[in-house]
Amino acid sequence: MPTALATTHSVLPQDGSAPEWIQLLPAGTFTAQDGRGPFRVRDAQAVISASMSAGRLPLDVNHATDKAMVTGQDSPAHAWIVELTVRDGEIWARLDWNPSGRELMANRSYRGISPVMDVSKDGTVVRVLRAALTNTPALAGKISALFSTGPEMDIAQLRLALGLAETADEATVLATVRTNASAVAAHATQLSAIAAAAGVTLLNGAPVTVDAITAAFNTHKTSTVGEVVTLQTQLSELRLGMVRDRAVAFVDAAIKAGKPIAVQLVREHYIKQHMADPAGTEVVLNALPSINAGGVVVEQMVSQDGSDPLTKTEMTICKQMGLDPKKFAENKKRQRGASDGSEA
Repeated sequence: MPTALATTHSVLPQDGSAPEWIQLLPAGTFTAQDGRGPFRVRDAQAVISASMSAGRLPLDVNHATDKAMVTGQDSPAHAWIVELTVRDGEIWARLDWNPSGRELMANRSYRGISPVMDVSKDGTVVRVLRAALTNTPALAGKISALFSTGPEMDIAQLRLALGLAETADEATVLATVRTNASAVAAHATQLSAIAAAAGVTLLNGAPVTVDAITAAFNTHKTSTVGEVVTLQTQLSELRLGMVRDRAVAFVDAAIKAGKPIAVQLVREHYIKQHMADPAGTEVVLNALPSINAGGVVVEQMVSQDGSDPLTKTEMTICKQMGLDPKKFAENKKRQRGASDGSEA
């Protein structure tokens, strides 16, 4: 059954008072100025009985109750229709005003009343559902009535859309819409909180949706992975540098102690060995005799140009490493000169 909105004005005084009685519907047939209708009050008493069967009816502002079914916003009543009566075929309503409604009337904020009606397909008024203070005239006639230019609402379609039973009354439909609107608002708040907690920033005013958060988080994650890889690379380089520093320090200390490894190629060889196997390399180098130590028996090899003789161990190193004994002896001489402060 379609729902119609109609407004009357002449019943509202403009002296700042809140009237006890207002004219709600005209008698007989009436038509909206925009061409809708005609609407008929065929049995005013039947309309009254159907209207008051649910108890008192709310009087809101600009049909806030009906708009709330879409927006989920508040729709407070500023007065209550507590009684309906017939006067010369017209339907009148007795109002119990709330303080907010009396203030609106005192301020002369509105000039008319707009009832919300259930009408049959032939335009017969079945019942009044509620009413609203309004300033939008649309109905012509004896009482200068108004009619809403908004779309008609089919409560049966609302029940179907909301998954409610065909027997669900209007109050149940409205409560369900408000609950759904609250759930949507709560969900949006939760998504915003998740985005903030994850450190995800939605750019260009993107709506806070699951897809938007997922896309932003993936971008954030990619950036984070790149930063981690960079840090891991820097850490590896730092760790490698520390390992080489320890190896260089130990090998150079061995050279200073007179170990026969002064030739650069041999030095680099033992540095690399120490980086790979510190403990094993230190055992090998510590076992080598020192050329600075006294009482070392050497097997001399005198070159034709008078270079320094080499020990048996040094000769063995030269053979194993494929080194030139002559160059080894020259480097040994330079190392010895550096250690005792003499010129090489």
